[in-house]
Amino acid sequence: MSKKINLKLLMGNKSEKKMDVDDECTYEELLNILDINPETVLVLNNGQAVPLDEIIDSGDLTILKIVSGG
Repeated sequence: MSKKINLKLLMGNKSEKKMDVDDECTYEELLNILDINPETVLVLNNGQAVPLDEIIDSGDLTILKIVSGG
């Protein structure tokens, strides 16, 4: 089975897409599918930060690029 997610990418530019993911897919696996380094982003589900090793809960996901520097 699979579930639908709404995905918003805020990584320098803003893009939105709908995706189907496996019921057992974790947030970290989703980042791997999207070829995004998990050390450079924060994943939010309905506005709340989530641990990357958790299974994706349906909802609105936001992947936010973390900017740091000096």
